[in-house]
Amino acid sequence: MQFFIDNIILLAAAFLSGGLLLWPVVTRGSSAININTLGATQLLNNQDALLIDLREAKETARGMAPQAMHVPSDELAAQMEEIKKRINQGKEQAPVILMCQSGWRGMKAGRLLKKAGVAAVFNLEGGFDAWQQAGLPVTKRS
Repeated sequence: MQFFIDNIILLAAAFLSGGLLLWPVVTRGSSAININTLGATQLLNNQDALLIDLREAKETARGMAPQAMHVPSDELAAQMEEIKKRINQGKEQAPVILMCQSGWRGMKAGRLLKKAGVAAVFNLEGGFDAWQQAGLPVTKRS
């Protein structure tokens, strides 16, 4: 017992580092998979993926991907049935690609979609910024 008392900080550090090592294993499958713009365009062209733009209306004033469905991240839960309708039109469920401004909101939205039963959820790394930098098509909202 004296060993534990004398080395409490060392033991706490060991438990904390062990927990940090196991965290990715515990959370695997609970969120979206990060992909780059090349992976996103391949999914859009070859698997009829649904691209969801999670940005707020004022952010989309700069432009949007032409094929994107605009669903602000705070409205995602309310739009879940419409999203499911769109991805369940073929024989197999279409993948979903999430796009925000820089990539962070997509991970949170990915967890929500996974919980709702969407099998293939991807987050565009770098978001709309990466989309523009890759020279991919952008349309202005009317």
